[in-house]
Amino acid sequence: MRDRRVLAGLAAAYVVALAVLVGGPWGWALNRLTVRLYVLFRYDVPIAPGGALPEHYGVLLNVVLFVPVGALIVVVLGRRWWWATVAAAALSGAIELVQLAFLAREASWGDVVANTAGALVGALVSDLLRRRAG
Repeated sequence: MRDRRVLAGLAAAYVVALAVLVGGPWGWALNRLTVRLYVLFRYDVPIAPGGALPEHYGVLLNVVLFVPVGALIVVVLGRRWWWATVAAAALSGAIELVQLAFLAREASWGDVVANTAGALVGALVSDLLRRRAG
């Protein structure tokens, strides 16, 4: 019971942080972050592939951002991986529409695809772990 409450609390904190991140005026700061990551992994700690561009880091950050969404839908709501993926795609699409209509942010179908891919990863891993745990 205590574990369930801790998990619900973490889920609520993540949802609030996600709402602040996608709803706030951080577009420029997020773009700068992708450039900083590019410089770090291309030049300072040169582990990135030669063809990696700053835009690729933006895509990767969108994937990583939604891994917990898929995982939380599977774990907290008890849904299957495919349901979590469809729900996350709808959530991501709604976020992009809100950004387009009401916020000074750039909306992108590429973000929806990347977010959905991240949710799929989180949902598949969580579903697999849940099945193994019995």
